[in-house]
Amino acid sequence: MGPAVSRPRIRFLSTGGTLGMLPGSPGPLAPSSVAANVLAYVQGIERELDVSVESLWNLDSSDLSPAHWDALAQAVAARMDGVEGIVVVHGTDTMAWTASALSLALRGLAKPVVFTGAQRPIASVRTDAPENVVNAALCAAMDIPEVSLYFGRYLFRGNRSTKTSIQSYEAFESPDCPPLVEMGVEVRPIKTPLRPAGPLRLELGFDSRVAIVPVVPGAGPAMLEAAVERGMRGVVVQGFGAGNVPQEGWPGALAAAVGAGVAVVVHSHCHRGKVDLRAYVGGRAALAAGVMSSGTMTLECATVKLMHGLARAQGEELRAYYTGDVAGEGA
Repeated sequence: MGPAVSRPRIRFLSTGGTLGMLPGSPGPLAPSSVAANVLAYVQGIERELDVSVESLWNLDSSDLSPAHWDALAQAVAARMDGVEGIVVVHGTDTMAWTASALSLALRGLAKPVVFTGAQRPIASVRTDAPENVVNAALCAAMDIPEVSLYFGRYLFRGNRSTKTSIQSYEAFESPDCPPLVEMGVEVRPIKTPLRPAGPLRLELGFDSRVAIVPVVPGAGPAMLEAAVERGMRGVVVQGFGAGNVPQEGWPGALAAAVGAGVAVVVHSHCHRGKVDLRAYVGGRAALAAGVMSSGTMTLECATVKLMHGLARAQGEELRAYYTGDVAGEGA
């Protein structure tokens, strides 16, 4: 009889979400006791991995806040010793937001932190949950030391992910950034992972006084002005195409917001492509007003990074932080 084979140790941290929910009788899906016992619904994972589950909280992800992001980052950091990787079970609605936040809060990460969830509860007969759980755990055992997100058949960089479908089992995409791994018949590495310089350190803190303001044809900048009046410290303006804004009213409103000390980022309604504020007259006017560009970031990451930056900097220091690459969000 040969020596026992050491299995990679993977810690699951459950935060709730559809994967661990059950339907009411009658009623909508709601958090349940299943969340703390997800491995009971997965067969065979123990043959390859030494897995354990801990339930941090059991919430619909729409109820999570920046305080939960900080608490989760602290929980992950405290549990890194003695494991090869961590899987975070999370609701799909705000998974890309939390993954973006942890990519900024966990600096110098040396081990994988993989987010996953499901479109249907794991206790259902027809569900995508077991496959996501197994493959996320296998990815957490790989040498991919960054915050990532597994869903469908791909492992994505967490801060480059966005939820694009309510009903598809392949609910997430990563615009302008190839997946890290494809889990098909073969395991196919695609994108070289990050190699952050350690040691691990926590960069906690997110200022929630940030608003998203879409540009609507003919509507004018009233929503931007209202956000400033309500005390927002940051605003993400969703412009058209490469970040274009109407020339009537908007440049003046943007300049007034920046002059009032509000950090303004111009994003795009488009999912793909880089925001280039020099491409059109409206964008150039916005740039002249003092706004920042979101570059190739997702809307989720562009907003979360602004929240993170505002909690630690202002003025030119904030601009340098926001326009620099911190955790592969712009790479």
